[in-house]
Amino acid sequence: MYQFYLLAQAEQGNPDAFWVLAEDYLPVIFNKIWLLSGSTGETKEIMSQGLLTAWSRIRTMAKRGAFQNFLSRSMMEAACAHLKKQKAPPQPVSHDEEMIKEAGDLVRKVLQLDRLERWLVVMRYLENFTLREIAAILGKREEQVLEALTRILSSLEVAD
Repeated sequence: MYQFYLLAQAEQGNPDAFWVLAEDYLPVIFNKIWLLSGSTGETKEIMSQGLLTAWSRIRTMAKRGAFQNFLSRSMMEAACAHLKKQKAPPQPVSHDEEMIKEAGDLVRKVLQLDRLERWLVVMRYLENFTLREIAAILGKREEQVLEALTRILSSLEVAD
């Protein structure tokens, strides 16, 4: 019930209500975006832009579904826009390398994929984007996305 009140307050322009709503979801979203970028610094930059984007769209949120989904999608859109502008992925800094060492085998395998492959994995399997949505974001055909995902999963030795 309190979340509905906060959402109504955020939609009316209350930034504090928006922040209280967003705080619960930011750690999970941070981890997903970090998988995309592979860099803590770049992830923080993307998160800042994504929060600004989500805040600017909060009035349309009621039409889009649950706040968590709305925020996550806004952040992923910001990540894709930011990362498309990059010519080459950033080099991990020392604390990123420590995070990689602590990650599980699957996360390490995903981080070894190229940026486009990581996008596909994160958007499809962590964010539950449809093939159509991924194709639209990346400017590809759905068949190309499906073929790439199939190839990636077989390289990761993960059952679909």
